[in-house]
Amino acid sequence: MTLTGLTTIIKMADKKRIMERLRKLGYIDCKKHKELRNLSIETLFKGELQETETFPDVKDKRTYQGGIFMKVKGYEQLEFIIVNINDNKNAFPIDILIWAKEIENG
Repeated sequence: MTLTGLTTIIKMADKKRIMERLRKLGYIDCKKHKELRNLSIETLFKGELQETETFPDVKDKRTYQGGIFMKVKGYEQLEFIIVNINDNKNAFPIDILIWAKEIENG
């Protein structure tokens, strides 16, 4: 996925819609994957990261920010999408979504 493509998804600023869109694009929810649910955040953050800007939801209660992790050690064949959901003051993390997809060669 490109950073522009992820930015378009994150701008929806709606957890359910973001998850539906990632699923349609072939990404899998790491929380529900037998092996990937044990992936540490530390391992993930040692990969190469590209981040989107932060966008508020329509009620201005939450902010959404996304990132693409590539070249994660031990998971080089995967691309990871991370979605940070925070309160509107960006002070308290509400949720973090981590999705993955096998990188298409070619």
